Amino acid sequence: MSPARDDYRLDLNGLRGLAVALVVAFHLQIKGATGGFIGVDVFFVLSGYLMTQMVWRRLDAGRFSYADYLARRAARIWPALAALVLLLLVAGAAWLPPFDMQRLAEQGVRALAFVSNHYFFAHSGYITHAGDSLWLLHTWSLSVEWQFYLLYPLLLIVITRWAPPARRKTLAVAGVALLLLASLVWHLWLSRRAAESGFFLLPARMWELLAGALVALLARPSAAGRWRPWVSHLGLALVLVGALLIAAARVRTVGAGAWLVLPVLGTAMVLWADADNRVLRHPVLQGLGLWSYSIYLWHWPLIIGLRLTDVPQAYPWASAAAIACASVLLGWASYTFVERPFKHRGAGWLRSVAAPMATMAVAGLVAFAVLATAGLPFRKPGRGESYDGYWASVNSRYFPDACSNYKKPLQEIKPCRIEKHTPARVLVIGDSHAEHFYAWFVAHSPGSVDFYTAAECPPVPNLRRTQPGYHCAEYAAEAWRKAQHEPYDSVVVAARWATIGLAGAPYCHLSASGSCTEPASLSAKQRVVLDELRAAVMATLAQGKTVVLVDSAPESTLRVADRVAREQFWYGQVRLSLPVATLRAQTGWMEPLFEGLGSTPGFHRVSLRGRLCNETSCRVYDEALKRPIYYDESHFDPLWIEQQADLFVPFMKPS
Repeated sequence: MSPARDDYRLDLNGLRGLAVALVVAFHLQIKGATGGFIGVDVFFVLSGYLMTQMVWRRLDAGRFSYADYLARRAARIWPALAALVLLLLVAGAAWLPPFDMQRLAEQGVRALAFVSNHYFFAHSGYITHAGDSLWLLHTWSLSVEWQFYLLYPLLLIVITRWAPPARRKTLAVAGVALLLLASLVWHLWLSRRAAESGFFLLPARMWELLAGALVALLARPSAAGRWRPWVSHLGLALVLVGALLIAAARVRTVGAGAWLVLPVLGTAMVLWADADNRVLRHPVLQGLGLWSYSIYLWHWPLIIGLRLTDVPQAYPWASAAAIACASVLLGWASYTFVERPFKHRGAGWLRSVAAPMATMAVAGLVAFAVLATAGLPFRKPGRGESYDGYWASVNSRYFPDACSNYKKPLQEIKPCRIEKHTPARVLVIGDSHAEHFYAWFVAHSPGSVDFYTAAECPPVPNLRRTQPGYHCAEYAAEAWRKAQHEPYDSVVVAARWATIGLAGAPYCHLSASGSCTEPASLSAKQRVVLDELRAAVMATLAQGKTVVLVDSAPESTLRVADRVAREQFWYGQVRLSLPVATLRAQTGWMEPLFEGLGSTPGFHRVSLRGRLCNETSCRVYDEALKRPIYYDESHFDPLWIEQQADLFVPFMKPS
């Protein structure tokens, strides 16, 4: 199964297999595999190593041709990517509504141009949802690698061009090491301040590729020793332990920062050791390694495609197994019938790149045709054509993004005022689930209203979110200070309670001494949230204020507006509804708080469940308005919330 070449390294191919297995397990959300995203970092190190070997040998011998080098890379990468984009567009034409076809074609063009990392970075942040629309999100890493492939040989040429032959490698090592260090420092800085940039863009990712490059430049094939297998196995252990530690610490993919040093160092150790590694030469890892590029290409679109159905929710394990098997099967097919044939090149770089370029041209032309026709709407005239108009109505009414305060430190948090030319007597605090009531207050509040919110930060005092970039404890303290000590009559508190009290994001509880302890169990976390909220509400009531606590509404696992548009395209009607049992399971832990405060003067509970749910299910579409009730998985459509005219009226004093 493995190519019979003298320089072929089974350990390197096994690392490829391990890396793609980690990534697929992570994307399938296999329990315990939340650190599997480091597989991409392993790929980066491997790519830097292989590119340096390829370039340096010829450069040092004076035989390097930039055109021939790019032709080799194109023959390796372009055909399988073009085949993926083309087949997705063909399948989409038979299944997807126009807005999905436009998204797919738009992403396809960026992927084929190897700028998809910039495209997804521009669409990143709190509002990014990869759940059911970002078909080619995974190609960001291919774009990073291709950009590196374009620039890296030129860097080596500049560093070594005028150096004496005896000093070329020394200068190359020094130059690569300095760039590696600069890129690593930049990555660590961005991981806490602009994590999306540090994740998607080459300057902050280059250190991983340069780590592999440095190993290739420093490697001494003549050196031998019994310790090399030990280094190789230790490096492999470091990769696997890194994945487990990242999972245990619940580190997010975006903003992982210094955690990535573990898999990068471990991969570099395996590469430097160049030893027989019994684990990495296992036949399963060898097969996965051989097909790893195509497996990586196909696994994510398969996941997205299945998410458009109800199958993953009904049969999660069977779905994961089916996707894993299909990814391997399609990976084998793509390797056998697409990748391998293009490796047999003709003489000269121009002839060798002609066929790969033709595949890219065909895929690109089809993508542009889809874009030019706005998603092929003629397939089912009259269905799915109002999607763009729907989003225009949402965007014109929704909470101002500048005030969402996502990952902003306390001094940068910006409140938003709904100006009615009166003193603001109502304060709204919470996360984005407080923000989605903005349209109601714009339409119905008789006086000015202040929103002081922070997306993804619950308004729970002394609860610190431990992931990089969040300032939730500081936000909550200031929000309740405003509620208790500034001249507001009513305080509306809303948040995504359905996830705050569940496993979700990691939090620790701040004590009076300043120490922060992670709750020992889920029930302990829930007690902390309930106790802190109860104390904050009671302290606010003691100041003579009215406190309105909004409970949780039903949530979907799909972007509701998109799913509604798809069902209208597929079936001509909306079929989606949400089970009441799920809502009760997610939010039952909050009931003791509402029951305990229920008879307290000045406290009020507001709930939308009665408007949405019957005994068994909750609706997501309003037949009278002909609109989805939610614009994504859990945030209310602003026009729908406007129509709930009496929602907060009892707590609004005349101006």
